Amino acid sequence: MTDILTISALNERKAYVSNFPLEFCQSQVEEYFYRFFGDEVISVYLKTDFVHQFQGAVYVEFRSKDSMEKFVNSSDILIIGDYMLDKMTKLDYYEKNKERTKGNKERRIRKREEDNARKKEEKRQDIIRQMTHGAVLHLTNIRTCIHGNRNNYSDDIDETELGYKHIKEYFSDFGRVAHVDYNPGDTQAYVRFEEEGTALEVFKQIGADKGNVLFNNCLVDMDVLQGETEIDYWRQVVTILKQIQRKKRVNQLKKERRMERTSLQNL
Repeated sequence: MTDILTISALNERKAYVSNFPLEFCQSQVEEYFYRFFGDEVISVYLKTDFVHQFQGAVYVEFRSKDSMEKFVNSSDILIIGDYMLDKMTKLDYYEKNKERTKGNKERRIRKREEDNARKKEEKRQDIIRQMTHGAVLHLTNIRTCIHGNRNNYSDDIDETELGYKHIKEYFSDFGRVAHVDYNPGDTQAYVRFEEEGTALEVFKQIGADKGNVLFNNCLVDMDVLQGETEIDYWRQVVTILKQIQRKKRVNQLKKERRMERTSLQNL
């Protein structure tokens, strides 16, 4: 506890003086303070960077807190050549530096958040440019319909395959279907058409404007993907397409390397 109090007491007697010429050395700075303030100054410590280059600021330890405050509060202007020195207590400098550090941290956090938001929006706009607007129907509550009409088909047809094929064939009568997103056992499916706006037209055409439609003798909930829900769906589609393209490139590269090795072996 005594050591902490001693350090605190020492800091109360120190001043922070800045804006010295960077070419000054220890002896020049000491000479300046000892010449003007004599025995009131006990020591002078130069602030340097990690390669020991003078940063133009010093800590000056005075014999007492009163003499230090007298120096800092004096209206006298300290000038060295073309340089006017700035002065404050070391404790005030610490507080000011703490606030500056805090402000810098907050600015960095704010900038990082702004950058992340900007990148997110750029990706969002990129998805919007790639998507086919108004082309996706969302079907829900379809498990019974897919798995409950097996008697209508031959026994050698797989039930899961039947569900996917039946959905695509059914909606192909209303528009060109690009893809059906359906996983075996799911209660929902996505029907993606090739042309923009087709989903809404089909939705109205088959009488689903009330939110459901009679589909394969079952009542299926249905809606058109719009807004952020539509963008989220296309974000997944674009991600999957990129993964497929990446896999094709990797496989092509492997194939080329195998061919090169085979060619070398035949030499």
